[in-house]
Parts: sequence; structure tokens; C-alpha cells
Amino acid sequence: MTQPDISPPKSPLVTALNELVRTQDRWCTPSILQDQHQVKNEYDDVSVSVGALGSLLQHSIYFEEAEKFAAQVYGADRTFLSPHGSTGANAILLRMLALKRRDALVLVARNVHHSIINALKMFSIDFRFLPDPDYSSRFEAIMPPRITDVIAGLSRYPEALAVIYTSPTYEGLTADTVGISHVIHEFRPDLIIAVDEAWGGHLPFHSELPEAAMTSGADICVQSTHKMAGSLQQGALIHWNEERVDSITMGEAYREYVTTSPSYHLLGSVDASLRLLKERGREYLDGSIKRSATLREALAASLPALEILGVTNERQYSSSRRLDPIKTTLGLSRYGVSGFALAKNLAENGIIVERAGLNSVVLVTTFQLPDGAVDRAVNAVTESLQGKEVPEGRIKTLPRDPFGACSGPQNMRPYEVVRYANRLGVEVPLNEAIGRIAAESVELYPPGIPLLLEGYKVTREAVTYLQAALEEGAQLVARDPSLAGLRVLGRSESPEDLDANAFQMW
Repeated sequence: MTQPDISPPKSPLVTALNELVRTQDRWCTPSILQDQHQVKNEYDDVSVSVGALGSLLQHSIYFEEAEKFAAQVYGADRTFLSPHGSTGANAILLRMLALKRRDALVLVARNVHHSIINALKMFSIDFRFLPDPDYSSRFEAIMPPRITDVIAGLSRYPEALAVIYTSPTYEGLTADTVGISHVIHEFRPDLIIAVDEAWGGHLPFHSELPEAAMTSGADICVQSTHKMAGSLQQGALIHWNEERVDSITMGEAYREYVTTSPSYHLLGSVDASLRLLKERGREYLDGSIKRSATLREALAASLPALEILGVTNERQYSSSRRLDPIKTTLGLSRYGVSGFALAKNLAENGIIVERAGLNSVVLVTTFQLPDGAVDRAVNAVTESLQGKEVPEGRIKTLPRDPFGACSGPQNMRPYEVVRYANRLGVEVPLNEAIGRIAAESVELYPPGIPLLLEGYKVTREAVTYLQAALEEGAQLVARDPSLAGLRVLGRSESPEDLDANAFQMW
């Protein structure tokens, strides 16, 4: 008699995780320390009902111990564990600011992640972008703000409660937080400097890396530990110093947001990875730094026309900005290949990059990369690009700053547009949206920085970039990811058709 099949039904996602992921060289997050102290059985899961472990909401027993250890490691007065990634941690940060002052105005850098923008809208916080950000078309990178940028913003809006910026950026560029905090706190002793340091959880553990936010004078920062600090996905930390950030208000904001059913495995991984980095971080990061340097040297040797941030284009960042050597950003201005096409070709060869754009790709030298990964990446990039150079002495035409739409004046507060969009919004073809006020946000993810945002006018450069990205198969985050139509407010200003003015030569 045939025995019935009693094996559980198979999940396609679980099958892919078991079979596909292990065959890939992942130059992308998460960067996991495989040697960390691990839970032996992932299904030995528990909840707050096991009181002997303590409570995340009460910061007690093992959670208290983990948070005190993290605060000590990063040079903060206080630290909270966050099981929601830096997206949730940013929401807690913004909720704290909303609780601190009802009429809060916040200055944000143009490179902030959508989680900052969404939290600003969620809590109806008034905000303005810091003026005139630097943008590199070749590497599709918004540069972190300089001291002068922050001063200019405060000169326009002296009533601001806080300044928020991303450092390091997706490309690994860091702001001069030491200089910013010194000058700004002299100018405005009460101003809160908040750094989205999602990409910087590894910075304190090696002397060749840029200095971390909390030891550079920041008042509060957020980190995704899964990105560069070795933990499982969705782990995050919120650090702050108590001189300008009130711990009681932080606690209230935290309790309003944090889940009552956190993954203890996840939080255990955050704690375990930090303890391993504290003991052996220099050893692990030495390996990542050396591998990254080998990757860049080999690519530069095999592809002389390839642009590499920090190698072939030193002028892309000033002495006030440092570059994380574990990130490698490639610019394709001298090749007839887009970043999206290169990323797709690499993926077909089992090599996954962190981010792709029209003209660039970003690779992260993660802890879990196997032996031979550098050679395979160099060979695959070389094979993809060799013989596809544009005519000698020329470079491709590149869209001007597509993020500049939000550098203009704020015509209407984004959260007000969201409230009225269903009643007052109209959907128009993308070309016809130019000059009108956007009633929805649109972004490529990654990096998750809005190109269009509610309350700001749609620009020709943003539309040009989005159309080109769609043609290359980019994944957009929008109400309609195909962008067959865009929701806008206001009258048309008779926008001209797209033309060469939408582009610039570098």
C-alpha cells in the first residue's frame, strides 16, 4: 500500500532562498557576519510571554544589556534596538521631533531616504530642503551637505528645530559631521543634528573608515545593522545624546511605534554582530577593504574608460567629504551601456549589485562574499563592457539633475496635497505633467530618494530620467509603476515637449 505524502507544501519563496540565493555572489545587502553567535534553530521562536528574557518595550534584562552595550560601542548616551529597520527607526525619530514641538520645522538634505519624507508627512511636520545640493550626473549621486549648505538653510529658516541628512550615501560619501556639528552648535546651540547613518553601522570598527556620526557630534542617528554591521535583515539601532534629545520624549515616540511582537532572533543577531565587530571588527573590515581595493584596481586595469568614484574622478567629492572604501561606484559615461543593462547582465551571471541607475552601478563588498567573487565580478563586468565604448574623446549625454524637482520652492505642503489629492487631483500623461504640482511621489528603489514629491513642480529633467529608466526596465515606486499617468494638481503651464535642454554634458 502506497504511503500518503505527508511532507508540507513547498513555498516558492522558501525554495528560492534555499536554492537560488546560495548560488549568487551578493555584492548587496545584507552584509552578514556568518561567524556571529547564532540561534541554533530558527524555529525556536519566543514572545514577550517568556518573561525571563525581558521586554523590548521596557528595555529590561537582556534587551537592556544589549542596548547599553550598543550605546557604549557607538559613543552614545542612550540606544534603542529597532526591529523595523532604519525605516521604522526614522519614523520614531520624526515622531520624537513632532512630540517635542507641535510647530516644528525641519531642514532636510535632498539625499534623504523616503522613510524620512514619509514620516514627515505622517506626522504633519513642516519641512524645507537644504538649498542647492551638489549632484553628480556621472555617478547619479546627490552629495551630502557641506557646512555652508546647512548655514544657508538656517539663514533662511532660523526657527528650524533640526537638520537631517544621510551620511554615508548609497555611494559611500560621508558628510563632515564634525565640522557641521561644531559650527552649527556654536551658531544654534539648541539645534538637533540628526544623521540617517543607515549605511554606517561599521564605521567605528576600523581606523581607515570615515568617523561615525555619534563620535562626530551628531545628536541622534539611525543605523541599519544589516547593511554594513553584520546582522540579519531588518535590524536597526537608534542612538542619541541627551544634551539636546530628551530621553523621555524618545521613549514615548518609541512606545507609540514599536511592535509588541518583535523577532527575538533578529534582535539577538543585532547584539551578536556588534559583539563580534567589537572583538574582531578590524580583521573582518580589513578583508572587505582589501577586496574592494583589489576590485577597483583590476577593473581600472582591464577597462581604462571605466569611471570609478574615488579613483578616476577625485573632483567628485571635496576634502570635507570622505568615501567609504567598502563601496565601489562605477560610472558608464564612456560606454554605450546603461547601469540597468549592466546589472541585468551581471545578475544572469550570478552577480548581484546593490544599486543600478541609467549610468552607474554600486557594489558593496559584503562580509559573506565567497572566495573568487572579486575575479568573477571583474571578468563579468569586463565581458559586459569591453568593445562597447563610445567614440574616443566623447561621453554619453546624461540627464541633468533629475532630483532637482524638489530643490525648487514648495508650492504646497506634501501632507496637505495627500489629503486633497483624491478630490482635487487629476491624472495626466507624464509629458503633460511638466510644470504642474505633483500630487504623488515617484522614486526608483533603490536608492529610495523621491524624484517627484507632492507639493513640488514636475520638472522636465525628472520626466526625462524616469522615461529613460522605464525604457531600461527600472523598477519604480509609484501609484502606477508604469507611469502611464501621473496625478497632479493645478493648471498646466503649457510645458514644452522634451528636448535637448533636459540634458547636460558633464
